[in-house]
Amino acid sequence: MPELPEVETICNAIEQSIDSPKIDKFKIINNKLRWKISGNIPSRVNGQVIKKIYRRAKYIIFEFDHGCLITHLGMTGQFRRIQNDYTSHKHDHFLIKMSDDNIYVYNDVRKFGSIHWSANVDKHFLMKNIGIEPLTEGFNSRYLKNRTTKSKMKIKNFIMDQKIIAGVGNIYASEALFLSKIRPNKIANKLSKSMCDHLVKSIKVVLRKAIKYGGTSIKDYKTLDGNSGYFTQKLSVYGLDRCKCGEKIKNVKISGRSSFYCPKCQK
Repeated sequence: MPELPEVETICNAIEQSIDSPKIDKFKIINNKLRWKISGNIPSRVNGQVIKKIYRRAKYIIFEFDHGCLITHLGMTGQFRRIQNDYTSHKHDHFLIKMSDDNIYVYNDVRKFGSIHWSANVDKHFLMKNIGIEPLTEGFNSRYLKNRTTKSKMKIKNFIMDQKIIAGVGNIYASEALFLSKIRPNKIANKLSKSMCDHLVKSIKVVLRKAIKYGGTSIKDYKTLDGNSGYFTQKLSVYGLDRCKCGEKIKNVKISGRSSFYCPKCQK
């Protein structure tokens, strides 16, 4: 599933590639996604100007004067950019044609993605309970220590909880915990203030580096131009056999998800 860096990469690419922010046509090709695409969306956005495109957690937000489009990529959702003429691909679900002739086509093989219209994005059912953005100043050691104090969750699950921290998924949780030398199954309330400080810094470092390299391509993720994310080559622990220290990396299941760690580096 695309995480914060992948969504940020796609969001930035769409924003930077648009010469004219006016939508000529929103076309529903196949409305069968996780939630059925509303037939009212075209009338909401056709002829309207996009004021802003930004990411919130793992969502791409297209902001207009009178509301927002909220898009989630699910597990296999991809945008591709074409110009002038649209050629149908299997699993295409909708397209957005801009007045500059750029066309952005959403394709989703497994159909877990979604797109919604909301007059108030902060009150939408998908958005209203999302936690703090990890790349903001508000996400600091004080915030993390206060939130972990009474939590008996394993720390990997804790930092992946979207109601606590927005956008951190399995890959980057594993990488950040490795960088901060914390095992993924450590109980959250056992973290010292120093550990919280290291973990906050590690999360920020890992996410910023992943954005710089266009995200991580494990299976399905592609950037807007169809390329893979190059952070795959920078991974320190996720999906690897051995740590740089030479120790064999262990993979344990935490809440059914693969959790990679080095038993030597993460004590």
